[in-house]
Amino acid sequence: MSAFIQSILTQLTVPPGNLIYFIALVFAIASALQSAFNHWRASEFPQARRAFIGLGVLLSAQILIFLLSGLGWQELIDPKAVLPPIDRAFVTFGIVWITWLYAFPEPNRQADAAAILLSMFIATALGLSLISWQQQINDPTTATLSYNLTLDDFIWQIGSLLLALLGMAILFVRKPDGMWYGILLLFLGFLGHAGQLLTGLEGDYSFIVRLAYMTAFPILLTLPQRFAAVTLAETPATVKPTIRKQDTTGRLERRRYSTDPKTFHALLAVAAENNSTKMSQAITRAIAQTMLADLCFMVYLTDNNNQMMIAGGYDLIREDSLEGGPLTKNSIPMLANSIQRGRPLRLPASSTSADIKGLGDILGLTNPGHLLYVPILTPEKETLGGILLLSPYSDRTWSAEDQAFLSNIASSLVPVIQRNQKVAKLEAQSDMARAQVADLESRIRDLTAKLESLQAEAEISRSVDVASLRAAQEESQNIIEQLQRENAELRAGKNLPSAQAEKELKATLQEMAALQNQLAEAQMKVLELEKGQIATRNTEQAEVIASISQELRQPLSSIVGYTDLLLGESVGILGALQRKFVDRIKVSTERIRSLTDDMIQITTLATNLSELKSEMVDLNSIIDNAMSYTSSQMREKNISIILELPKYLSSIHADRDALQQILIHLLQNAGAATPFEGTIKLKVQTRSEDGMEYILIQVADQGGGIAPEDMPRVFSRLYRADNVLIQGVGDTGVGLSIAKSLTEAQHGRIWAESQMGAGATFSVLLPITGKISTEKQKRK
Repeated sequence: MSAFIQSILTQLTVPPGNLIYFIALVFAIASALQSAFNHWRASEFPQARRAFIGLGVLLSAQILIFLLSGLGWQELIDPKAVLPPIDRAFVTFGIVWITWLYAFPEPNRQADAAAILLSMFIATALGLSLISWQQQINDPTTATLSYNLTLDDFIWQIGSLLLALLGMAILFVRKPDGMWYGILLLFLGFLGHAGQLLTGLEGDYSFIVRLAYMTAFPILLTLPQRFAAVTLAETPATVKPTIRKQDTTGRLERRRYSTDPKTFHALLAVAAENNSTKMSQAITRAIAQTMLADLCFMVYLTDNNNQMMIAGGYDLIREDSLEGGPLTKNSIPMLANSIQRGRPLRLPASSTSADIKGLGDILGLTNPGHLLYVPILTPEKETLGGILLLSPYSDRTWSAEDQAFLSNIASSLVPVIQRNQKVAKLEAQSDMARAQVADLESRIRDLTAKLESLQAEAEISRSVDVASLRAAQEESQNIIEQLQRENAELRAGKNLPSAQAEKELKATLQEMAALQNQLAEAQMKVLELEKGQIATRNTEQAEVIASISQELRQPLSSIVGYTDLLLGESVGILGALQRKFVDRIKVSTERIRSLTDDMIQITTLATNLSELKSEMVDLNSIIDNAMSYTSSQMREKNISIILELPKYLSSIHADRDALQQILIHLLQNAGAATPFEGTIKLKVQTRSEDGMEYILIQVADQGGGIAPEDMPRVFSRLYRADNVLIQGVGDTGVGLSIAKSLTEAQHGRIWAESQMGAGATFSVLLPITGKISTEKQKRK
C-alpha cells in the first residue's frame, strides 16, 4: 500500500479528518430519512413510517457520536479515554438497527423487544468497556497501548461479526422485500470487521471498518423504496381503460373509476335489496365496479365488536359473488386493529406482512396484492363495519385519493345498512312472534284435546252414575211390587189382617222403599265424591311433579352446556385432574336429568299407556339408538358391551318409543350395576311359545347379583322411604318399573334372573305380531 493511500486512510481515524467519516454517514442516513418521510406522507404505509422511525434512531446515534468527536477534537473531553469504546458500541448498535429495518418492515413485537434489549445490552457493555479502558490508560504498563490491540476491541469486533452474520441469516430466512440490499450492507460491514481482525492494525480506530461502512451506508437510500410508490395503477383486465386527457408531456392518463352501465345497475340492486346477505353482495359488486377493484369485501363486527366477519364479496375479474366467513384477529393483527377502532388502513403487498399472509390463507389467495380498508362510520362515529379492497390480479397500489373516494362511498352506505339492519331486526321479531303464535296455537290445541278428553270422561262417568241410580230405583220398585203381591196373597188367605193393620203394613212398606231409595242415592253420592277426590289428588300430584321436573330441566341443561364448554377448553386449558372432575360433574348431571325424565314419565305413565301405537319396528335401529343414548354412561366406567344378534333380525310389531324406553332402562340399570371396566351382554333371539313367535331381549350385567328375598321387589318403585334400595340393582327402581309397565302394556313379559356374586340378567319377551292393534280393534 502506497504512502499516499495510507495517509488518506489514516485521515479517517484522526481528527479533523475523521469528521469526514461521520459527516458521510450522517448525510447518507439523513437522505434515506427524508426519502422515507416523503414516502410515508404520500402512501401512509406503516412500513414507511417504521422505516422513518428506525432511520431516525440511526441518525440520532450518528449525530451524537459526531458531536462527541467534535468535542474531542477541541479537547473539551479526553478523546483517547472516551471515544474508542463509544465508536465500537455505536457501530454494533448500527448493525442491530439495520437488521431491524430490513428484516422487519411490518410491526413485530418480538423483533421490537429484541432490538431494544440488544441496545440495552450494548449500552451496558459500553459502560463496562469504558471502565476497563480507563483502568488500562491509568496503568503505566499499558498506558501507551492502542485500543485496536486490546481485548476489549477484540470482543467488540467478534460481537459485530456475529451480529452481522445473524442479521444476514435472518434476512435470508424471512426474505423481506429488498432483502439483498440489506444483506449487501451487512456483508460490507462484515468484511470490514474481518479485515481488522486479520490485519491487526494499530491505532485507536480501524480505518478498514470505517471505509467499509462509508461504502455500505449509502445503500440505506434503497430502504424506503422497497414498496411500490403510489402511482396511477393499471385498470383490471376485464375493464377497458378509456383516455381521460392528454397532458403536455404526451402521457395518457388511465381512468381509476368506472362509468360503466354495470355500475349503475349494481347501485340500483343495492337500493332494492332487503336481504342482508344479498345486500352485502350487491354493495361489494357496486363498489368493485366503481373503484375498478379486483376484489371487494364487506366486513361486519358482531358480538359487541369482538367478532369480525366477512359478510360477502365480489370478484370483478371473474364477475362472481364470493361467500363470507369469519376473520381471526391473530392472523390479521393490523387490519383487526383498524376494524375495531374504525380507522382506515393501506398496506402494500409485502412478503413479510402478517396481514397479507393471513388474508391469503383465509381467502385462498397466493398473493392478495395491495390492501385498502375504509370503515363505515355513522355520524356518531359508531363503526358498522368496513369495506376491504384487494388487488391480486392488477397489482394496483391504493392512493390517498382512492381512500378518500372510498370513504365518501362508505358514508353514503350508512343509511342503507341501517335500514337493512332494522329490516333484519323486524324480521327476527316477526319470526319470533310467529313462533310464539305457533306455540300458543299448539298449546290451545293441546288444551282443547285435554278438555274434550275430560268431557268424554265426564260423560262416561255421568252415564255410569245414572245407570247405577236407575238400577237402584228399579230394585226398589221390584221390592215394592213384591211386597204388594205378598200383601194381596195375605188378603186372599185365611188369616186376613184388619184394615188398620193393612194400612200400617202398607205405610211401613212405602217407608222402607223410600229409605232404600235414599240409601242408594247417598251411596252413589259418596262414591262419586270419593272418586272425585282421588282423581283430583292424583291429578294435582302429577301436575306438581311434572311442573317441578320441567323447571329442573333448564338449570340441568345449563350445567351440561357449561361443562361441555369447559371440556372443549374454549375458555382455558384444563389440567388432567380438573378434566376428571368436570367429567364427573357432567356424568352426574346427565344422571340427574335422566332421573328427572323418569319422574315425568312415571307421573304420566297411566295416560301414555293408553296412547301406545303399534307399528313395524326395526330392532337394529332400536339397539343402535339405545347404545348411543347410554354411551356416555358406559364411557365413564369404561364398560364394554357384547352383542349377540342373529344374522337376520326380524322386525317386530310394537310401539317404537315404548320399546326404545324399555331397552334404554335395561342398559342404564346394567351400566349402573356393573363395576368399572366391566362387561354387559346384550342378546336378542327369536322364540316360539304356544304357536306364536316372540322376540326375547336379554341384558346381563356383572354386578354383585340380587338376593333371593329381594327378587319380588325388583320391578317395584324403590324410591319410597320405607322401601330400601336393592343390592345388585343399578338404579332406584323407577326405570325398571317403567320398563315393566311398558312391557305388560304390549302383552309381553319381563323377569329377572340372578346369581349372587355373578350378576343379574333381565329378560323381555314380546310378541312379534303385536297385540296392541288387535286389542284395540276388538274394543272398537
